[in-house]
Amino acid sequence: MNLISGKLMNKEQSDLQLGNLDELIIRTQQTSDLSADIVISACEKLAGTLNDDEYIPLLLELGIPQYKAKSELDTVRQMLSGKYIEKRLEIELGINKDNEYTPYGYENKVRHIIKPIGVLFHIVAGNVDALPVFSVIEGLLTGNINILKLPGSDNGLSVTFLKKLIDIEPQLTEYIYVFDYPSDDIESMKIMSNLSDAIVIWGGDSAVSSIRQLAETNTKIIEWGHKISFAYVSGSNISDDALEGIAHNICDTNQLFCSSCQGIYLDTSNYSDVVNFSERFIKILDRKAKSMTSNIDEFLIAQKTLESYTEQLESVKIEKHVLKTENCGVIAYNDSKLTLSYMFRNCWIKPLPRKNILYELKKHKNHLQTVALICHDDTKDYFTSLFSKTGIVRITSGKNMSSSYCGMPHDGEYSLQRYVKIFSCE
Repeated sequence: MNLISGKLMNKEQSDLQLGNLDELIIRTQQTSDLSADIVISACEKLAGTLNDDEYIPLLLELGIPQYKAKSELDTVRQMLSGKYIEKRLEIELGINKDNEYTPYGYENKVRHIIKPIGVLFHIVAGNVDALPVFSVIEGLLTGNINILKLPGSDNGLSVTFLKKLIDIEPQLTEYIYVFDYPSDDIESMKIMSNLSDAIVIWGGDSAVSSIRQLAETNTKIIEWGHKISFAYVSGSNISDDALEGIAHNICDTNQLFCSSCQGIYLDTSNYSDVVNFSERFIKILDRKAKSMTSNIDEFLIAQKTLESYTEQLESVKIEKHVLKTENCGVIAYNDSKLTLSYMFRNCWIKPLPRKNILYELKKHKNHLQTVALICHDDTKDYFTSLFSKTGIVRITSGKNMSSSYCGMPHDGEYSLQRYVKIFSCE
């Protein structure tokens, strides 16, 4: 379903509204400005409606495992709370004061004011539940009108939440437009694009490239592209507890997020070290997988089993070591290429001596995100400095790779800063 002017509409109705959307947008921009306080209050009230009895069963229906449904709902409520949002605004945008001053060497006083870009067109990937909702909320907090094209895999959660937000605060009606249109509806996509001052694109290189071709040259592109993350282990006598954190992330996310651990690099050039570590890690990963039950589709399980079997057949000719249990898989390779894993609790392990880190990883500039750094304390600063030069934007423990906190930068930038402009007024 589509959500336009606060009402749910079918395709035929929404097509008519899309043709008049430019008039609706101009009318809104001429007559009102959206205060962050209004959005904060609405989000706070929305959080208060998300009770366990109603929403935990819904999350279970969406495939979220029993062990994490409660914590997921708690996280959403926290992120919608007034205190959380106010702290984000303070960290990411600063205190919005009209600081009037006379610039050095200039005669007249000026003010710098934070203003919305205008109209944001959100094109959101479907790999994270509720991501479309939070993308729109970020646009609202910065005062923008928001057009959202739902991902093809959206499960109805986005429209439900945004409709609730509008019902709670009717002033948001003219700032939220949701279209459940396919990406190959090029004409509709062009209309939405031309109505926008900026396109917020969440997706891989091909999606970003398509949007660049679709958008006019005077339309800003705000990219949140797909990234890749991994763990790096250096030093002897690394404890099982540290490695269990990596296993936790692999099982908790099924390696579906940009921040998920796809594999583990070892600070070695010796392939036998990689094989020995793999035989140790498969036991840790298997224990963790057994304790964290997952609702992985049976078709996907069969597919991953076939892929693992293919790897085993190829290992006769290629130097790699394939390990598989009923719950997970590990493949040891003798190369250092950064690749995606087979996901769904199947990871790779490869050698990457510290002297080769920059050489190997700088090939992937702007595609790197998080590294779980497992090393001794006396080398942590060294590795932190080294990884910061590769394009990595976050270092964590294994368990916290996909965890977030209030005010955390996204891919090395504050997202709210990208949705505003600094307006200079003399």
